[in-house]
Amino acid sequence: MTLRGSLAGRLPQGRGTVEVPPGAAVESILAALGIAGVHCVHVVNGTAVLRGTTLQEGDRVELFPPASGG
Repeated sequence: MTLRGSLAGRLPQGRGTVEVPPGAAVESILAALGIAGVHCVHVVNGTAVLRGTTLQEGDRVELFPPASGG
């Protein structure tokens, strides 16, 4: 698990392990980190996914705050 940008403060140095039950979705990680209501980009194994995506053992998850530009 890697948290980027403004989310990084939720884990030591923005990295760590978050345990969720088998068959849990990305949203379970958000709840475990206390950021269920925060909008962010969810990336699993290098691919952007939706909150409801089911995780498999060993998946690498990254969360990014939304970016804006002009």
